[in-house]
Amino acid sequence: MDTIGILSILENKPYNDVKKIWKIFETKYNSVGVQVFNHPSVTFQGGKVKNIKQLKKDFQKVISKIKPFEIEVNGYGHFNKKVIYLKVKKTNDLIKLNKLINQFSVIYCKDLFKYYTPKKWIPHITLAMDDLTEDNLEKAWNELSKNKVRFKQKLHNLCIVKWYPSGKIKIIKKYEL
Repeated sequence: MDTIGILSILENKPYNDVKKIWKIFETKYNSVGVQVFNHPSVTFQGGKVKNIKQLKKDFQKVISKIKPFEIEVNGYGHFNKKVIYLKVKKTNDLIKLNKLINQFSVIYCKDLFKYYTPKKWIPHITLAMDDLTEDNLEKAWNELSKNKVRFKQKLHNLCIVKWYPSGKIKIIKKYEL
């Protein structure tokens, strides 16, 4: 079985701005864990799948119902002092999309990502994960709190990504909405 995820990647200026923040985490705090996937993104769900080819084909039908919409990023957050992220405002459009992707994922995937189910999901864009020392997390958090972040981005793509044995994550199919 392969592990996949369903997400939307940032593009243009927001993509470049987040990549700059990743670079700061890498150089100042020796944090590169988030870079196992090369694209800043908002993840909706994932799990283990037997037939990626069929999943990709059937997902095309699901996304035909989805129209692009705007997401808004405003501020920072963290999960259990292990992950620092950009907060994505949880709008009705995002909630509906997360539910739709979860309904699809339940059919095709086993071992769904438990924190991405509709009741637990917090939309976000990860800046650093799993490799910050407690001291560096505190320093980074203090530095980030001095800088406000706010931008809007049209969500107009969904991607299926795959985890590889090397630890890398790569896009295997990108769909335009």
